[in-house]
Amino acid sequence: MVQKNKNLVWKFTNQRELTKSQFLDYFEKKIFRTIRQYGMLKDKEGRRIKLKRENSLNFKVLKQILEKKFEVNVVAKGFDVCSDNLSDVAESAFEKVLDGNFNLSKMKPENQPLYFLSDAEVILYSKLIGVKGKNNLRNTHVQKLFATFMKKNPDLEHNVVNAMRQLD
Repeated sequence: MVQKNKNLVWKFTNQRELTKSQFLDYFEKKIFRTIRQYGMLKDKEGRRIKLKRENSLNFKVLKQILEKKFEVNVVAKGFDVCSDNLSDVAESAFEKVLDGNFNLSKMKPENQPLYFLSDAEVILYSKLIGVKGKNNLRNTHVQKLFATFMKKNPDLEHNVVNAMRQLD
C-alpha cells in the first residue's frame, strides 16, 4: 500500500501535486508574472502600486503579497490594479453570455494580478498564511451552471478565460 504524502495541499487536474511551500511559491510567482507580463506597474521605478480599495478576501491576500515587493497605496479611484480573480472574470463572462452579449474580447488581465488564480486557490492561500476575509458574492444562477459543468470539466473557469483571450 502506497502512503500519500500528508504535506500535499494542492492537486492540479494534471495530477501534479504541491506542498504548502510549493503552493505559496506558485501562487506568488503567478501574481508577479501577471503584473510583469501585462505591464501593470505604472510607477516608472516599479516601486509603487495603487491597489483598488475593497473589502474582500481577494483584496487582503493581494495586498499582503504585493507588499512583499512594492510600496502599496490603497486608493478608491485612479488605481493600477484591482483584486478580481479568475472566478470573478469567468462568472462575469458567463453573465454577459447569458444576457446575449458575446463581446468578451475586452475582458483582459490588464489590471488584475489575480486573473489566472481561482477562488479555490485564493481561499487555500489565505488559509495557509492565516488571512481572513469575506469571499466575493457570487451569482447563484451562474454558479449552479458552473457546478454542473465543473463535474465534467474541473478547469472550466480556466477554459472560459482562455477562450475569451482568443477572441481578439
